[in-house]
Formats: sequence, C-alpha cells, structure tokens
Amino acid sequence: MSDPKNPLDRLDRQELLWLTGILKDACRERLEKNLVSQAFEERLYQRGPVQGRLDPRPFLKIWEPRYRKFQEVANLLHAQLEGEAAAAAAESLREQFAAVPNVERHGPASSQVMIEKNAANPRRKSRTR
Repeated sequence: MSDPKNPLDRLDRQELLWLTGILKDACRERLEKNLVSQAFEERLYQRGPVQGRLDPRPFLKIWEPRYRKFQEVANLLHAQLEGEAAAAAAESLREQFAAVPNVERHGPASSQVMIEKNAANPRRKSRTR
C-alpha cells in the first residue's frame, strides 16, 4: 500500500515521467548556466580583480559537480520511468491482443454465393428484389 504522506503518490506514471523530464531539463540548463558563468568570470578576472566585488569563481566551481550529479540522477530516473512505461504499455498490448479470439475471415470467400458448389449450381435462384 502506498504512503499517504508521500506527495509523489498523487501523480500517475505519465505525470511522474513529465516531472522527471522537467527535472532533467532544469538540471541541464542549470549546469549550462554555471559553465557559462564560470567562463565569463574567468575572462573578467583575467583583467584583474574587480574593486568591491567578491570573486564568485570558487562558489561556481563548487556547484558544478553537484549540478552534474543532479543531471545524471535526473537522466537515470527519466530513463527508468520511460522503461517502465514502455514495459507497461507492451504488457498491456500483449494482454489486449492475447485476449482476442481468432476470427474466421468474413468476406467474399466465405459468402454463400462464392462457395463453389452454389456458384456452379445453375438452378440457384437469384435474390428477389
């Protein structure tokens, strides 16, 4: 039984997939922004320290491995949910098609007119209109 206090229990599988996709994209964007900020700060501080401004480079470098780790975990979560969703969909389709009984062909070949003995019977009367 699910935990009523767990907020993720309020989401179905598709919503969890969307949430992990959003998380994955947000982590990627945050990492990219961090890398751009690091490059900017490096270029800025090549000219020398800026008067009255603290150097943010150490802080940016501390967060880079964290962002990489978050992005990796978000990618794994998303891939896992996609795999589970694909497996669940495949199982659902398998059950759906396994339950369908074989149906004999309905059409001209099974029509009474097309059966050879009736088609060859010259005494067979046509339908009345």
